Amino acid sequence: MGTALLHFLAGSLGSLVVFVAFTRLSGCASFSAPFGVVFVGIACASLAHFLSPWATPAVLVLYAVASAGELYQERKARGDSQAPG
Repeated sequence: MGTALLHFLAGSLGSLVVFVAFTRLSGCASFSAPFGVVFVGIACASLAHFLSPWATPAVLVLYAVASAGELYQERKARGDSQAPG
């Protein structure tokens, strides 16, 4: 049970850090509380319990890659000079 709680906290806090970082990079002035952070935490706890403890870093990396892709598409659509390519 302790392992699941640890991975829930790690997944929730890690996804919150990723969310805040990419929200700041996108230039948002305000946003509502991210409820998806709880879902990522639950997914990390479940996968760590039933599959492998390495699932938590994998989920966080996938979340960061997806957030980076959204940021890239948003900047490309706005026509920012900061978007690579």
